[in-house]
Amino acid sequence: MNNMPAEKLFQVYMDLISQRESEEIYRLNEPVGEGIMKHSHIAKGIELVYSELESYSPNYQAEKKDIDGLEIMYIVDGHGEFELVNRQFVSGEKGDVMIFNCKTGVKKAMLGKSGMNCISIILFTEDTVSFLNDFLGITEFSSSDFFNDIRKSDSAVTFPCGELLEKLFLETIRLPAVYSKYTVKLAVVHAIILLIQKFRDKDISDVRIKDDSQDSYFSGSTGRKVQNVRRIINSNLEKEISIEKLAAKVNLNRTSLQRVFKEMYGLTVKEYRTKARIQLAKNLLASTELSITEIAGRCGYANASKFSEVFKKNEGVLPKDWRK
Repeated sequence: MNNMPAEKLFQVYMDLISQRESEEIYRLNEPVGEGIMKHSHIAKGIELVYSELESYSPNYQAEKKDIDGLEIMYIVDGHGEFELVNRQFVSGEKGDVMIFNCKTGVKKAMLGKSGMNCISIILFTEDTVSFLNDFLGITEFSSSDFFNDIRKSDSAVTFPCGELLEKLFLETIRLPAVYSKYTVKLAVVHAIILLIQKFRDKDISDVRIKDDSQDSYFSGSTGRKVQNVRRIINSNLEKEISIEKLAAKVNLNRTSLQRVFKEMYGLTVKEYRTKARIQLAKNLLASTELSITEIAGRCGYANASKFSEVFKKNEGVLPKDWRK
């Protein structure tokens, strides 16, 4: 394991929206793409990321190349096609698991028209092996045979997710409840062990298979509707859409929207919109010559005075001073 902190993979190209116990939510910005990532630290060497992506460009591959590890991705919804740096292509659909090693970089990601939602377990080999042995009270696991073929592969592995593995992945993104952080940790460990079992003594060429099985998730559910509300907010930061109108757009009542949005993203609808607007403002202040009044309008504020007041409350300085 190298000395690079895991957090670097999440902080270099993304903006932190909120932070609570063992969880951070980031908003992607250009050139990385559009969407959010929810990051939870599971244990030393094991990170969990839930992503809702509209577009994505894997700009942090240079950092990943210095790491001995894997990204195990379960596609909750949508699909993606990935061009690797060695010109190979791999793709995954809803219900698939994809495993990428950190040595084989992704050059380009092409997502479906409606984007892609996915759950990723990121493993840093030596620390993960050490944790598993300590957690289970054994010495059976070693870095020399930990997903060894995949770590040496020049491509990614794709296969349909089985029923038990799917349940474990989805357990990691349930709405918070008492002891949820412990059940999430157990689900992640269980998923890792299942995958180790799957690949032990197996040629990875045997699992580069696809089938047509489709699993429904979030279809018409409250969680899916709340995700759509977040997308509506991000696409209309210049507008002041009321909570009532947002709820009506996704056929959800106001109370449910407010409760589930806060549980999913750690912020109220109003707080999230403010954070997103401030991030947009910072991007415009840093990359354009637009006036403070013009930026205020693009960020949904009726005048520069109100915009400056909100900006200073969040950033500690006025917009003009932040630009300097």
